[in-house]
Amino acid sequence: MKKFIYLVLVLSLFFFCGPKQKEVEKIMVDGVAHIKNPEEPLRGEVLLDIEKILEIDPYQFEEVRLGWFDFIRDTDGEVILFNSNITEAQRFNHEGEYLGSLVRKGQGPGEFPDRSGFKVCFMNKQIWATGNLKLAKYGKEGRFLNEKKLGYRPEVLVDDNRFFIEKKRLSKEELIKKLLLVDLSSSNDSKASEIVFFQAENVGAILGPDRKGLMDSWATPNIDFTYDHENQRIYIGLNTEYKIYVKNLNGETVHIIEKPHNNVKVSQNDKKKLLSFLLRDASSKWMLDAYPDNLVAIKELKMLPNGYLAVYLVSGPGYFEVDVFDPEGRFVYIMKPPQGVSLEMAKFYSFGTSTTETTEDGFQIYVEYRIKNLSEIFRN
Repeated sequence: MKKFIYLVLVLSLFFFCGPKQKEVEKIMVDGVAHIKNPEEPLRGEVLLDIEKILEIDPYQFEEVRLGWFDFIRDTDGEVILFNSNITEAQRFNHEGEYLGSLVRKGQGPGEFPDRSGFKVCFMNKQIWATGNLKLAKYGKEGRFLNEKKLGYRPEVLVDDNRFFIEKKRLSKEELIKKLLLVDLSSSNDSKASEIVFFQAENVGAILGPDRKGLMDSWATPNIDFTYDHENQRIYIGLNTEYKIYVKNLNGETVHIIEKPHNNVKVSQNDKKKLLSFLLRDASSKWMLDAYPDNLVAIKELKMLPNGYLAVYLVSGPGYFEVDVFDPEGRFVYIMKPPQGVSLEMAKFYSFGTSTTETTEDGFQIYVEYRIKNLSEIFRN
């Protein structure tokens, strides 16, 4: 009987005093909520249930000469594949049918020269293109409407007059970088309004001798950010730490997302593998010498539908996991793709995700996947 009572006491202590799932803490510091998350997600690891719904091979069309391309997708399914370096933008409908080219090379209205920082996006049921320090607008059918000079190179467009830009200043020993919101609406031919949202020193490049710079997404300290158009919030922070500031368009901090994390250490062999595409001869050895011993914490930030956030956490040399946070900043899932599918280049929409993949012949194609689970985030 005594042994039985002892066993009951031991089991009771285990269940009541043993390890428990930590909860999310909300701590107020100087009037700002810090959302302190546990190391493990509240609802666990989720394998995405996906179905391929579209594939576009641009090289089957003789008119398309893209080479490498980026992409955007509208809510009605229209897709634009574009190349920033050679100013090419090719349009496709929701069934993958080719609709024609969007822009022409040049300096005229609606035209852009090569290497002008050319980008396109869907805004206000139109197609907007930036580059060459200007903004050009086109109808959904691709017809040029109008353009205006900006005097800046936007990173993210908010509306007609507001956009985020990056500013860099290289001194003798450090690189200073800022993210600003520019507002042209009240400029009246005078200086535009600029609000600094974030700034940091010694970021944007790994500096070597003679102020040479190396930039990669695994170890280079940098400012990471993504913009939520629907809720008009920007998520921003240093990629070297797991601390993400959520701000409104006035530059006010809504809350700060935090999660415990130890940055991954790398060996000399790890560094050689990560830099293998750059280490061609003795003149590039400085990159290996300058490369940090620790990788950054966050590779990238991406918006998910319904105000959810994806944080690409660096989990090893060349590896990442996708942490998912809800609109309140709580760490709810680790999101994993099926074997053979990568989320590295993915962009997310209400139905699921689109990305690019490489064929066996080495050509880049565009694909879309419907995500059939995680119904609170994606429309099934």
